[in-house]
Amino acid sequence: SSGINAEWPLRPGTKLLAHMQTVLGRTFIQHVVRPGLLEHVTDSRVLPVYCAGILAVNEEDRCELKEFLGDTLNQYAQQYLQVEPLTETFAELSQSRALLHILVNVLNTALREATNPHMKGIIAKICKGLCDCADPQDIVTHVMPILTRLANDPDVFVQTSTVISFAVMLQRSSGSVSSVREQLDKFISESVSADVHVMMCELIESFTLVLPLCNPDIQRDFLIPRLATIGVSNSAITNKTKRRDITERLILAYKAILCCYMTTDTIEHYIVPGLQALLTDTQDVVPEKQQTVDLMLREVVSKTAMANKDQRPSNAFGSKVSGFFKKK
Repeated sequence: SSGINAEWPLRPGTKLLAHMQTVLGRTFIQHVVRPGLLEHVTDSRVLPVYCAGILAVNEEDRCELKEFLGDTLNQYAQQYLQVEPLTETFAELSQSRALLHILVNVLNTALREATNPHMKGIIAKICKGLCDCADPQDIVTHVMPILTRLANDPDVFVQTSTVISFAVMLQRSSGSVSSVREQLDKFISESVSADVHVMMCELIESFTLVLPLCNPDIQRDFLIPRLATIGVSNSAITNKTKRRDITERLILAYKAILCCYMTTDTIEHYIVPGLQALLTDTQDVVPEKQQTVDLMLREVVSKTAMANKDQRPSNAFGSKVSGFFKKK
């Protein structure tokens, strides 16, 4: 059966090649069109079209697709090439459920044979593309096991490279997969306790990226509380450069939060205490941003006051944060 169907949103060049195979036949494409494309297959514009429009159309070419993707993945890793053409190729092919098992097989094989963090990092980047494009349930079933192995790799670089994928899974699964939340919580806990700076920065950036796309329940129950937890822990960092890095990223995160729907409870328990901690950090390490944070804090306090004039921001946040760390 064909890997190409009307529901698969393909590039125009891929659609043209698929249509040409239907009209002119596979033999013509293989002998006339394919050699020309193969000469330029390292071009970022050609690789996805070659794989999806030549090797993925007919069942008889699927074995070659698998071998070609495996060889290309090794080539990109060994020569330290820019991986965007490869990630785009996997992402485009993953939109066909009939081809996803081939992609996962290629990645599993590469991961078993990987001997260095660079290859594992490429696999993680490819998985992120799959998380963006493939069916959410297929992601959980087929892609998440690969990401879980990478997340438990001893190399911090490899672990960190999976953070954005777990954040995207959180968004696309509407937070329904508890193991995704548990993995992100593990990242947060380990980043705070071991002061893993690169991981902490990646967590903030990833949460900021997916936050506007998540449904309000995920924003309220997971992302906003976790960002507040990270913010409160930032004051304990003694290295001013690291503290500044995190503070600047948290400012962007809170700008995104203020564009989302916020309940009074969320404002009182998490956003106000988080912004108060952020204000202290800006005073200490990013004084030029102090006014920005102060204005954000005034805005949310004003919203709370208008919603309930008789209540003050709760001090319950401290117990919630301490509870988060105690259960780890």
